[in-house]
Amino acid sequence: PPQLPSCFLFQVQDFGLKHLLSMGSLRLLSLAGCPLLTTTGLSGLVQLQELEELELTNCPGATPELFKYFSQHLPCCMVIE
Repeated sequence: PPQLPSCFLFQVQDFGLKHLLSMGSLRLLSLAGCPLLTTTGLSGLVQLQELEELELTNCPGATPELFKYFSQHLPCCMVIE
C-alpha cells in the first residue's frame, strides 16, 4: 500500500493534507507528532474512505470531538490516539 516517509510528515500543515486527499487508495497514515495540523484540517481525512489505520499521537489538532467524528465517518479505520 502507498506510504509516505515520516520525515516528510513532521512539517505537514493543513494545506499539505489537501494533497493527501487525492491518494484515495491510502491505507496507512501516521501524522504522529505533527504540531502544525488543526482539527479542521484533520477532519478532511474522512474523504480517505480506504484508510485502515490513522495515527494521531502527540498531534495537538486531534481532539476528542475529532476522534468521535472519525468513528462516525471512518468506521473501518483504526484511529490511534
